[in-house]
Amino acid sequence: MRIHGAEAPMGSDSSQVKHWMTQDPHTCHKEDSLADARDLMAEHRCRRLPVVDDNGHLTGIVSFGDLRQAAPSSVTTLSLFEINYFWAKLPVSDAMTADPVTVAPDSSIDIACRLMLDYSIGGLPVVVERKVVGIFTTTDVLRFIVEQST
Repeated sequence: MRIHGAEAPMGSDSSQVKHWMTQDPHTCHKEDSLADARDLMAEHRCRRLPVVDDNGHLTGIVSFGDLRQAAPSSVTTLSLFEINYFWAKLPVSDAMTADPVTVAPDSSIDIACRLMLDYSIGGLPVVVERKVVGIFTTTDVLRFIVEQST
């Protein structure tokens, strides 16, 4: 797990990730099925879920894109029953990104944005001592920009 920004010089208080992140995001476990992860994303209208262990420590992240890549091709010969069985049996661990890039709550927005650009990712788990306390996404970046311009 790579935590960035803890030692970086911080801008004004409002430019810290903790003021813009989604606190206590929905999470899943690596043993959960892809169907469970997909349903949780749909229910809560989110595109990524931090994957945690039983102690709440971050072990990975799974995105909607990861689920799409793990899904059978749209030109498959599988029946609907077989596709649903596939989604119900395949664990999140087979689709997730292990050891995701993370930030600390006190990291600056600049650092978080640089990481998202450098790693071509749309969101960063926000962690304190390996525990997920939030998630910072491109939507949060847009909210920050709009607030700063008004």
